[in-house]
Amino acid sequence: MTKSRGVLLVLILAGALWAISLASWQAGVTGDSLGPSGVADVTEDASAQASPVATACVAIIAVTGLLSAMVGKIGRFVVLGFASLAAIGYGITALQSVSAPGATSWPIVALCASAIALVVIVYVAFASAGWTNSNRYARTAEADGEEFDSAATWDALSRGDDPESDPEAPESDTDDGSK
Repeated sequence: MTKSRGVLLVLILAGALWAISLASWQAGVTGDSLGPSGVADVTEDASAQASPVATACVAIIAVTGLLSAMVGKIGRFVVLGFASLAAIGYGITALQSVSAPGATSWPIVALCASAIALVVIVYVAFASAGWTNSNRYARTAEADGEEFDSAATWDALSRGDDPESDPEAPESDTDDGSK
């Protein structure tokens, strides 16, 4: 698994958990909230809103997913360990909401999603041991059999020369006079 796929997988999980936490986990209508005509009163019920603990756990998972791309091997285990703890916290929040009065089926979905997230985060943590830091722009000590001089390369770039081009190669400009 590559670094970008691992980070993307953790971010997709965080997005899915966040979408689940936006659903109403408790029914907002109780037996005594019906008006005289049998229509439910529209009230702002705090229990029908997203749990702040679940939202905080999702934010921790998203941030640690991004942070895992920036730290070293041991840092990734630590950071993704925090993400797994956040997934456990999300599951505990869902488990507490299952037994709450007026609970919908969303806490059960959230509990299953947190279990999946925990398994995937642990998998990404162990797969991240094979991630390497990119050395795409690093130069070796030797370039074309001669000593690499970074100051000379920088000066050539400042003059507008291409330090990667072969100085003996003919220029590709064709000036045959036709327009």
